[in-house]
Amino acid sequence: MASNINANNVDGTFPIAGQDNDSQGFRDNFTNIKTNFSNAKTEIEDLQSKVILKSALTGTTLDNSGSGALIKDFELRDISETRVAKGTTSGTVTLNYTEGGYQTATTSGSVTLAFSNFPASGKLGRVRFELTVASVAHTLTLPAAVSLGANSLHGIVPSTKVITFDATGTYIFEFTTDDSGTTVAVNDLTRGRTKVDVRTPVNIGQSGDIAGLMVVDGSYIYVCTGTYDGSTVIWKRAAISAF
Repeated sequence: MASNINANNVDGTFPIAGQDNDSQGFRDNFTNIKTNFSNAKTEIEDLQSKVILKSALTGTTLDNSGSGALIKDFELRDISETRVAKGTTSGTVTLNYTEGGYQTATTSGSVTLAFSNFPASGKLGRVRFELTVASVAHTLTLPAAVSLGANSLHGIVPSTKVITFDATGTYIFEFTTDDSGTTVAVNDLTRGRTKVDVRTPVNIGQSGDIAGLMVVDGSYIYVCTGTYDGSTVIWKRAAISAF
C-alpha cells in the first residue's frame, strides 16, 4: 500500500531566523506533524497485525497465523513440521489436522482412529500417523471415510476397517483428503501393498486375508483369491519347483 505519511508538508525552513515569523506557519507545521504521526501510528499498527514475524514484538505473543491467505512463488528450505505426540493410549485417537501434520501414538490397547478439522472442500489436507504397536493383540480401526486404498492394506478386514498387525513395531500411515474428510485416501508408508508372509497357511483363511496376499512355506506359494469370510476356501497354491 502507499503510505499516507507526507514528508513534504512540513516546512523545514520555518521559522526563518532574524525576522518576524507569522504564527500561522507554526500552526501549519504542528498540524502536519501531528497528522503524519497519526498516519504513522495507523500504518505501523496495521503492519503489526498482518506481517509474518521471526519473533514476537515486545509485549506480544508470536502468532503467524495466515488465516487461510494464499502464499505462492516461494522457494522453501530447511522447513520442519510440527510433531504431535499423543503418548501411550488406547480407544479413540483423534488426529486434529490443525495441530500438526505428523502425529504419533503408542498403543496400550486397541486404537480407533478419528479425524477433525480437515481443510475446506477443494483444498488438500494431508496428515501422517506414526503408530507404535506394543502388542499384536492391539488393533487399529480406521474411520469409515477412509475408503481409497484401504482394502489392500496389510491385515485389514475391509468390512470393518480393522487392521491386525502380525508383528510389534512402528507403522506410518498417510491420510489425504480434498473434500474436508468426506473421502479419505490411505497409504501405508512402512509396508508395500503386496504382502508375502512366511507361515503355514490356513486353507480357509484367517482374519485379515484379502485378495492378492501371498504366503510361502517350504514347498508352495499360496495366493489369496478373496476376502476371508470364515468358510470359503480362498487360497490357491503352486509348487515352488514349478517356478
